[in-house]
Order: sequence, then C-alpha cells, then structure tokens
Amino acid sequence: MTADPARSFHFSTAEQWNACLVVDADGEVLRSGGGIQPFAAYERTASLVTTPGAFAPVVTREGDIIWRDGRRRLHRLAPCDDVPETTPAPSALATAGRMVSTASGLWAVDTSDSLARFDPDTLTRMLTVDLHGTRVVDIADDGRGGVYALAERGGAWTATAVGANGRLNETIALAGLVDPIAFTFLRRSRRFVVLAGDRQDRLYWFAIDKGLPGEGPVAKLLFSRAVAAFHPCFGPVPLPDPCATDDQQAAAVPAAVLASDRRDRIFLAGADGSTQGSRAYVVLVDADGNSIGAVPLDVVDAPPTGVAAGRNELLVTGRRGLLRFASATVVPDGADAMRAVLVTPVLSAPDRDDGRRWLRIDAQASVPEGSTIEIAYASTDDEGERDRLAKIAGDSGVPASQRVAALLSESGIWRTPTTFSGGAGAPHGEPDPFSAKLFDTTDRFVWVRVVLTAAPGAALPRLSALDVRYPGRTLMEQLPAIYQREESQPDSFLRSLVGVLETTTQGLDNRIAQLGSRIDPSSTSPEWLDFLARWLGVPWDDGMTIGQKRRILGRAALMTKTRGTREGLEALLDALVPGTPRRFRVVDTTADFGFARVGGGSCVGSALPAMLGGSTRWNAALGSRSVLGCMRLPCANQPDDGVGRLAGRIRVDLAATAAERKAWEPWIAAVIGEMVPVTARLTLRWVSPHALRSRVRLDSTLTLEGPPAPHLGTDAVTSLARLPQRGHRLTRSGPGISTDLR
Repeated sequence: MTADPARSFHFSTAEQWNACLVVDADGEVLRSGGGIQPFAAYERTASLVTTPGAFAPVVTREGDIIWRDGRRRLHRLAPCDDVPETTPAPSALATAGRMVSTASGLWAVDTSDSLARFDPDTLTRMLTVDLHGTRVVDIADDGRGGVYALAERGGAWTATAVGANGRLNETIALAGLVDPIAFTFLRRSRRFVVLAGDRQDRLYWFAIDKGLPGEGPVAKLLFSRAVAAFHPCFGPVPLPDPCATDDQQAAAVPAAVLASDRRDRIFLAGADGSTQGSRAYVVLVDADGNSIGAVPLDVVDAPPTGVAAGRNELLVTGRRGLLRFASATVVPDGADAMRAVLVTPVLSAPDRDDGRRWLRIDAQASVPEGSTIEIAYASTDDEGERDRLAKIAGDSGVPASQRVAALLSESGIWRTPTTFSGGAGAPHGEPDPFSAKLFDTTDRFVWVRVVLTAAPGAALPRLSALDVRYPGRTLMEQLPAIYQREESQPDSFLRSLVGVLETTTQGLDNRIAQLGSRIDPSSTSPEWLDFLARWLGVPWDDGMTIGQKRRILGRAALMTKTRGTREGLEALLDALVPGTPRRFRVVDTTADFGFARVGGGSCVGSALPAMLGGSTRWNAALGSRSVLGCMRLPCANQPDDGVGRLAGRIRVDLAATAAERKAWEPWIAAVIGEMVPVTARLTLRWVSPHALRSRVRLDSTLTLEGPPAPHLGTDAVTSLARLPQRGHRLTRSGPGISTDLR
C-alpha cells in the first residue's frame, strides 16, 4: 500500500471513450455508459413467420414489424404476438421495394417521381410529395422524421432531403456514381452508403460536408469497397428479369437488400455465385467498411428480398416469409470471432526528479470464459514523432479503422502485448481487474491499445474502465537505495516483483480510499446505513425507506445534541415525513399552554388556551361534599391534585396517505418515542393534510382546489366534503341512496 496513491488517466464515461479511437464496438452499449463491447452476433437459426412471399420488412417506432407479401397484402406483427395481422395494402405499399418508418409515419416510393407517407397504425395516406423531373430509386430515414430520396435528375445523382411536412429541404450531390440501385443513411456518423456499379458490385461511402458559403451541403466520397471483398464470390441480388411477372419482379427488388440500424451497422443481402452453390448470406459491415460477420440463409430462402434490423433482431424476407434472427448471448458456433479495438489518445506523464514516468495499465473488464483481453502500449520521447502520430489519429476524414491500422503498423514503438484469458468471472457480475506493467518505459508519450475478443461459444467481453497510471509514491521508494537501482535496469526481476505487489494491493488501497464514502449517508450503500445508525445511536428501524434512513443519518449530529427536546423531535419528524408545508405537528400541552389560574384581586389570571387542573370528585377529603362510595384514601406520595394526568403529554399529528400509514404504522411510534423524554407520554394521531392548516390566507400553506369528492373514509374532512341528498349516487353505477346525516 502507498501513502500517496498513483495518479492516472481515467476512461469510463461515454465522453471519455469517445476521445479514443474505437473500432467495431457496440455504440448503444457505449452511449448507455456500459463501456466498450464488441458487436453482438446473431443466432444461426431463425424463427419463420410463413406468408406467401415476403418483401420490404420494416420495424416501426413502437416495435411492430410490417412487411408485404406477393398478393398485395400487409402483415403486421406486434412485439407480444406470434400471429401477424393481415390487411389489404394501399397502392403505394402493395409493390414497395422498401418501407421506411420515421417519427412522422411510414414512407414509401409512390411513383417514379413521388413519395407517400402513411399513418403506421391506420395506413391512411397522410402526404404525397412530388419530385417533378426526377427518378426516385430508393429512400432512407434521415433521423429527423423525414427521409432522404436517392434520385436522378439529368444524369446527376442526388440525395434529396424531404421533411416530415413534405418540404424539400436540401439536395446533396452524390458525384461519381454509376447506376446506383440502393442506399442507406448512417445517422450516427452522418454518412451515406450507396450500392452502385455496372454489376452492383461496389459500396460507396459519402460524408456530408457543409460546402462553400452560400451553397448547400455536399457529399464527399470517403472510400469504396468491392462487394465481393466481404465474402468470397459474394454479390447482391441480381436485377429482375424484364420478362418475369409482376410478383417475380417484386420478389427481386434490389433496393431492399441494403439496410442499416441505429448502431450504424450495414446489412447487405446477397448470394455466392452458382459455382459456389448460390448460398445466400446477410453480410454485416461497420461504418468504416469492415466486415463484422455474416448470417447464412437457407437455400430455400434465397434470394433474400429484404433486410431490416430491430433493436435485438435481424429481419430477412424471402420466398417462404419473414425470418427473425435474434441477437445471440454468446458467439454462435461457426461464426467469426467478435472483436473490438480501442486506442487511447497520446498521453503525457509529468516530469519527476526521480526520473519515473509511468507505473501500470489497469483495466476493469468482464472477460467470460472463451474470451480474451489484450493490453499493449506504444511509447516515444520524440516530440516530432508524437505530433506525426497524433495527426494520423486525429484525421477525421479517414475512417477510424484505417487510422488504428496506421498507428498499429508503426514499427519500433509498440511493446509486446499482455493477454489475459477469461475465467468464471467475479461474484455478483462485477468486472475483474487486469493489469499490465508500464514502469519499464521512461518515454514521455504513451498510447495504450486494448483488444477484446470473443471466440465462438463465448459470451462477449466488456471493458468498463481503463486507468493509465503514473507514479505518486511507489513501493520502490521503501526499499534500500541499493535495490532501488534495479528500477533502471531493463526487465528487472525485482522491479517486476514489486510491480506485482503494487498491483495486488490496489484493492486494499481502493477500500481504504472508499472508507470516507462508506460513512457518508448520501453515498454509502443501503447495508452500511443500518450499521451507521446503530453506531451513532439514532432512532432507527430497518423497515424505514432508504430515503428516510439517509435523511435521519444526515441529521444525526443535531438529533444527538437535542435529544429529548422539541428541536430534536422536529428534526426526526422532518427526516421521516419531509415536505413543505410541514406534514406533522407537535403539541406539548405543558409547554404550549401551561396551567390556567383563576383571576381576582391582585391576580390577573391566565390567557386561553390553557389547561384546567384540580382534584377529582372522588378525592379523599372529608367534608360536607364527600360522597359515600366515590372516595378512597390515596397511596403514600400519590396526591390527587389533577395535574399529573395533564402534565408530560406530547401529541404528534402526522399527515400521511393510506399507503404510507400502512407501511409506517408498525414502527413509527417506537421510533418517535426514542426522541421523547422518559417522563413524557406520547400520543400519535393520524390526520389529513387539511387538519394541519392553521391559517386561511394565500401563502405556501394554502392550496387552491375544487370541492372534494363526497366519500366516507379515513381521509374525509369535516366541513370540506358534503354528501349528496337522497336519490343521488356516489358513482354512475352505484345505487341511489340517502346520505343525509340528520
């Protein structure tokens, strides 16, 4: 353990991860704060929803799946249903090659130069947009309630933005395309992906650029990929045969074989050549054009006619109907290994008199059995080389995967990686700590690379936090000077041994560092709340809510100091029953009222309200007013002066709902009683909030509301609720009764 813990560059939030270069990591997990995790694969076996042919699948905002068949009908499958609902399809949807669901409705290409928007529930046509002089080939969701239309005008191809109101917002030129047949829009990275070429053999990536001042936005070609590069002999669905029937042509609509999802994954459906068995696949490609897997299809479902992706499933349509591939919890057998790569930005350690620069790399990760985590680093002391590599990493015009590949190809700076294989995992699903040494470099600048890999049959690993530590005080400083010299020796066994001790004691350091938060009521765990309460001796019961417990412990000092006083009792009630105005009232008859004194002569008497005391009529006093059978002699030291029955009484009025009273009644009287003096007697009374109002004026204690509904119950308030006369009903369906209380 070290008195001065090591400092670090820390990565754990979405903003911190986004400062790094990340390749093939699930963006949804990253944005939700879950860390870095590879994309999930899809199951190899699909569930089939049989229909007479299936085309153009789409997932609505509500999670419904809609597709059409070859008989001009639409099928809708709700998330909780197993049997789809079938309805006749409107004309624009009956032969649609693609349907797009946005926040404004369901879109489709109506004619060659017009679009139509429908209500997704009733299929009522809501809007028709005419694009005169253009030829619309495909549409894609723009992420803002409208669509982009891939259209050709005068031989030039554009992406025309159509708003939810039908307005043409902007036209973005897509230069250099030859016969494009389908496209999609990646909303996270703001890129178009277009399937084009004489044989539909290439995918083109375009990034939206602001363009010159006074001109509209333009699409900048980033790169292109051959379709066959994603799978041997792979190609998209061929163009329909002009001599085929309408249904046969509809079954081969090429615009439906390209799609994307909210994670910026691209789905391209196609088949191998006839010499390869014409096996059909859906190839998954990331935003940078890298293949991240393939889902094989049965021969009877080839060729695929449509692709769409839901939140946790892949939808493919074919001749038998709709295929649903669920996300796999483990990498399926026969699939490629899933992999995610992270490279940090350049990190710089401060100068130190002792020459120490770095300490170690600590990763908090869940690495199941069959998966691995690999940690490596690169370092340099040359500022020119640092600037050159930082320029490569920061070039936003180049895909992240290419920038990572360029950094990893640098020779002479990367050290041998440390690889850890997954095991059974930590208890309670918590991530395990993994550490790699960094103390053997004295270079000022460091890059760290982490690679997560899941083999077939393994669950996905996840990186939750990453710390690149540089030293404060290290254990090497506790050794005699003769041994400290070993630190400057390369591959020193002693330094490695001390490094192991520093790493294995970090858990103790963390626990010691967290002791302060354990005794802070606002941050400690629920289990520690009960321990702290009994340690401090405050009024307590395990049945309290977490909020009540934290508020009581937050007032522990005040309640301990003022125990047995009105201030302490009110502090406890404020914690138990918070709210403004107060939901409680404390009445101490002795302190609030005092005893009444009868005036006369030189005595002016007492102001009301006050307590009236005196001897009872059966007081044992012999005299003319004594009554036989109604008097007794008092016990020793028990004079009956009428005061003892009135003094020392404290009443607490609590305003609570019926549910609160049911939950609190078993313990609240005992808890409040701990703050009352031993000589006092407590009376707890449950009241309505109206009963605590002492003034009728416009301030924080008055609520302007209508007359309360007439009802009988524990929360009915006298003079605030009037019951109906004979013949009226308390409810529309209730019997006619009389509630005239006379």
